[in-house]
Amino acid sequence: MNASIFKKLVNKYFSPNIRQLNWKGSGFHFFQSNPNHVVNIFGIQGSWYGGSVCCETAIHFDFIHDLAHKEIDISKTTYASCIIRNRLSPKGSGDYHWRFRDNEEENIKSVNQIWEAFETHGLSFYNDFANFPYPFDNINPKDLEIAHNYKLLDKYHITNSIHLAWLLKEINLFISRKEIAKDFSEVGMGQALTNAARMSSSSRSIRAKGNIQKYIEVNREMFRI
Repeated sequence: MNASIFKKLVNKYFSPNIRQLNWKGSGFHFFQSNPNHVVNIFGIQGSWYGGSVCCETAIHFDFIHDLAHKEIDISKTTYASCIIRNRLSPKGSGDYHWRFRDNEEENIKSVNQIWEAFETHGLSFYNDFANFPYPFDNINPKDLEIAHNYKLLDKYHITNSIHLAWLLKEINLFISRKEIAKDFSEVGMGQALTNAARMSSSSRSIRAKGNIQKYIEVNREMFRI
């Protein structure tokens, strides 16, 4: 059993179920657009070492670009381009991989277990963001100054506070809170400059200095209002 064969089982036993919930996609990538501008994304990813898959629930938004700074194409945007995401597991938290078996019936059981976890815990993740702009409109710029590893809704860890500051800047612009968006922009740019100073202190080559300057310029553009 390998990932391509497992994907066929996903198409046969998982895809029909998720499509009944008005999701689109196939194989290892599924998505759902919503009237509240939130895009639900679900992805299955083969392990780097082979022999298993993990699953990610994620959300993006239809009014901003992705982390690669490209216009969002909902049909192609994957969880890897999302800031808000969470690993799916049968227990609802923690890392988990569904391992491939030599027996097809066992692999079908794994696909069915993925669906059960999606129904039980995945849908709960998406429901947490069904009332956009909540919970993002409850986050203050000072929250990111205090905690660089922010925990959204006391559930979901956001490890990159600079990307989160950018996201909150964009959301606040979208909901017409320009002054708060500016505050998030200042917080994010301040953290980026701190990172740049740290990198500069440990990397003194001409090439490194050039890369650091590009890093600063990218962030200035990202936080421009």
